[in-house]
Amino acid sequence: MLAALALAAAPVDVAVLTVVAADGGRQPPQRQELPQDGRAQTTTLQLPPGAALEIAGGTGLVPERLAGFGVIYSNARAVVVGAGGQQTLADGGNDPVGAHALAPGEWAGVRGRFWTLLARSAAPLTIDAREEAPDAPVVTLRPAGREPLSIELYLGPVAKDQLRAVDPALTNMLYAVLWEPLRWLSFGLQWLLDRWQDLAGAAWLAILLLSLTVKLLMAPLIMVAERWQADVNRTRSLLEPELAAIRREYKGEEAHNRTLAVYRKHGVSHFYTFKSLAGFMIQIPVFIAAFDMLGENIRLSGESFLWIADLAMPDRAAALPFTLPFFGAHLNLLPFVMTAFTVLAARWQEDASLAPALRHGQRLRLYAMAGLFLLLLYTFPAGMVLYWTANNFWHLLRVAFDRLGRHRAPS
Repeated sequence: MLAALALAAAPVDVAVLTVVAADGGRQPPQRQELPQDGRAQTTTLQLPPGAALEIAGGTGLVPERLAGFGVIYSNARAVVVGAGGQQTLADGGNDPVGAHALAPGEWAGVRGRFWTLLARSAAPLTIDAREEAPDAPVVTLRPAGREPLSIELYLGPVAKDQLRAVDPALTNMLYAVLWEPLRWLSFGLQWLLDRWQDLAGAAWLAILLLSLTVKLLMAPLIMVAERWQADVNRTRSLLEPELAAIRREYKGEEAHNRTLAVYRKHGVSHFYTFKSLAGFMIQIPVFIAAFDMLGENIRLSGESFLWIADLAMPDRAAALPFTLPFFGAHLNLLPFVMTAFTVLAARWQEDASLAPALRHGQRLRLYAMAGLFLLLLYTFPAGMVLYWTANNFWHLLRVAFDRLGRHRAPS
């Protein structure tokens, strides 16, 4: 599955192993290099009596640091992984965890966005984690006794099939920050993306097809949400003339009481506008699951599309002659394409039945949301932005067909 990875550009070492003798002496470090085919390697290391094993992150473990919110994909961490999930011990954002027991069979080591080196033993160990510098986690494993010890090592990608083949518990490294139902939704989306990528052969096309598939699967729910939005728009148009008069003529408690009276007169709950959030709320779980899946998907690494050299990185259409705080040193074009689709669809989908003032307010809210997504996703990996751009494009197509149909309908 990982044969398509472009490993030639990857740095050589993922981690550095050092055996620390009981008297404090240190053996020459062993650099653990990326497998040339991108697949996992498992080996066994024998520790002398009383010795400890030190695992330090190498240059190949640390992803290139991204600007803005994309920095969340640029950290190396010290972790413990077992049946109960993944625990982060040190990543620059957390205080290092002091020495504590590592249960037999639990894994501990260092991980980056795509690569990891982990160790475990059938015997109890004590683990200590620290960061000697930013993105330079160090994990020290010490045996409880002074007997010789066998340590099993996993070196390879943070990818489901490779992790599961070694120990099913290692799949807890994937989407570790998500609530469990969202994790399973991420796994489902990953399965769909993998099937499309196996069939289409190109990662960018697989992302477009995944977006279309999700759009079709969610179509019934979205249609219900749009009917609710239309109900809210009709109710707003009905209430607005009376509410506008109240706002002009009354203040304070009197205005509040008269507003409630208008709601009672028309049989409307003053919480009716919450229905308009349904369309957005329905998509939030899928949005979160899809973005976590695409952000951690090693199959996107090195895959190109149009001007985008690597879908696992921001699209970087052009280098800037300066570095902007938060935005970085490159112009990312795809987020602007995504935003343009959003704005155009919003304009075409405006409800003509709304009063001009209400239509203007709705337009401003949609523009603000489009701007928020532009800011949020600008520095994110291009594969993630491409997914949301495709979502907006499919929606724009549907709005265009609906608009065309209304224009052709006999009056």
